Amino acid sequence: MLRRSSALLCLVALAACVAAVPARAHGIVGKRLFIEPLFTEDANPKTEMDFPVFESIHAPDGHFSAFHYSIEKKLAPRFSISFGNSYNWITPNGEPRVSGFDNVGFGAKYALYKSPAHEFIISSSIDVEAPTGKVAAGAEPFTTISPGFLYAKGLGDLPSSGFAKWLRPFAVQGDFTLDFPAGGTNTPDRANVPHADLVVEYSLPYLNAYLRHANAGYSVGGGFRKGFSPGAIVGDLFPFVEFNFASLPYQGGRRAFGYYRPGIDYVGHYVQVGIAAELPANTFTGSQVGAVGIFDIFLDEVFPKLHHIHF
Repeated sequence: MLRRSSALLCLVALAACVAAVPARAHGIVGKRLFIEPLFTEDANPKTEMDFPVFESIHAPDGHFSAFHYSIEKKLAPRFSISFGNSYNWITPNGEPRVSGFDNVGFGAKYALYKSPAHEFIISSSIDVEAPTGKVAAGAEPFTTISPGFLYAKGLGDLPSSGFAKWLRPFAVQGDFTLDFPAGGTNTPDRANVPHADLVVEYSLPYLNAYLRHANAGYSVGGGFRKGFSPGAIVGDLFPFVEFNFASLPYQGGRRAFGYYRPGIDYVGHYVQVGIAAELPANTFTGSQVGAVGIFDIFLDEVFPKLHHIHF
């Protein structure tokens, strides 16, 4: 259970570099910019690096912390590949701490359908995790294959008058994935594990640009702020709540395991910085409230030549 846990104590340096350059690699559908979620898989193929994500949690069976990183590269308009790993520290109750690398993971994502007018995208994904990590530090001793169904939908196609217009900055992102163990060593908890994740977010850039028309001194292009004006920093914020759940094997049956994560993201041209409270969904998950943070780098903006590497 520790390996799938996700309570984070992370202090991230808030830094954002803003420049008036066109966005190329981010999760943009029509007028909608989708954030990079904490744990939910974004349906948008893109070129980004999550570095770092640091976890620390007191679960019922001990303490777990990890330093995560992942890289995704967009190779075609609808296709991307990814790589990820983490370094874990695990302290079971009453036992000494053990540390080591987790299993290496590789993934691919393809956008099946995209509607800019409706700010809607559906994608499929496949991830493979190889048993390269240290089992004592939380790595599973078998290969895991995880197909997934991903989606994202903005509400910008709601009516532009009345109360409904204030709902237009809302968007949802989500995924359904299933972990299949394959090969490797048989263990008592080896089983298929379904996951369901959801993010509900509110875009202040969308609100300011398309509802309030509060763009004196700056404008929004491709989902990003261009230029400057007093208080424009607030226009780069995305309040959100993320829900992450899995059904884990437990004493011959299944138990729901998950978190509620209310938080806020700052999105600049080069980076996204996010932080959220972390609330265990039940006593099986844990009882202590933590925090989660992510620092996401938009590689195509930092290194523009990467944009030209494609099929």
